[in-house]
Amino acid sequence: MGINDDLLISYLLGEATNEETYHIEDWVAENQEHRRRFNQFKLIWESSLELKFNGPVDADASLRRLKQKIATRKEALPETVPVSQKYSWMKIAAAVLLISGFAWLYTSLYSTKEMQFLTQGLVRTDTLSDGSVITLNKNSALLYPEKFRGKLRRVWLSKGEAFFNISPDKAKPFLINTGNTVIKVVGTTFNVKNKRGLVEVIVETGIVLVSQNGQTVSLRSGEKVSVEPGAKTLVKQDNPDHLYTYYRSKEFVADDTPLWRMVQVLNEAYSSHIIIGRKELNNLTLNTTFKDESLDHILEVIGRTFSIKIEKKNNQVILY
Repeated sequence: MGINDDLLISYLLGEATNEETYHIEDWVAENQEHRRRFNQFKLIWESSLELKFNGPVDADASLRRLKQKIATRKEALPETVPVSQKYSWMKIAAAVLLISGFAWLYTSLYSTKEMQFLTQGLVRTDTLSDGSVITLNKNSALLYPEKFRGKLRRVWLSKGEAFFNISPDKAKPFLINTGNTVIKVVGTTFNVKNKRGLVEVIVETGIVLVSQNGQTVSLRSGEKVSVEPGAKTLVKQDNPDHLYTYYRSKEFVADDTPLWRMVQVLNEAYSSHIIIGRKELNNLTLNTTFKDESLDHILEVIGRTFSIKIEKKNNQVILY
């Protein structure tokens, strides 16, 4: 399946199928050039949606005027956006951008350097220009500007997981984009996971607004929401699970945690392939805390606790 502009637009509108969503996200993760193209595409798209205009619009005429303006500003454009490239999405954004002010768009979007915060095998913490502190889990990617401009502080979590400790600024809300889901805060702490189109938000302090496809839910401390691609409704839940903090705290805190959930997190943390061999073991509950322990030690404790056997076979660990 080739990636074209129509498919990217469907993705941004939340109309892509699950297969298309997975394919696009794999394509974005392939290399830096794909990520750069997608993020620039998305930046123009989302900025055009935020602008206001009045009256009828001739998109084709607006596109011609936009190209004329671009031609006079070649030196001001980033090298990664060739002027000769004819993206169909320009037809969508051109009229809005021209009527609302071409100069504003390029001043606010391109006058600050685009930064990428990438992790592979290590957890990393970084501080943004506004003082907000971001902890990125392994195999994650965050795109953000070197300096925040305009009325919003906007970043993009294109894949993986991050914990956000946002510096308060009521005059300039902080937005995190994850595919089709937008998370809006003023100053709070919360965790966001974006994995193959499924977005999970867990709030530790403050209030967080999560939006997708015109639906918005407000989350407070101890609440979470899980958003699937194309979801038409957002349902918040209480979050009794503390395992999500493992990559920051270096602890696995199990509090009436079912075995299937513990295995899920261990596989994520240790890049392992643990399988529960019998269905009746799935919901056995575990109450303990592991801190700076090896995977072998954790599995040994689980085996003794539930009197189950552990077999290592090829690259798998089977509990039965």
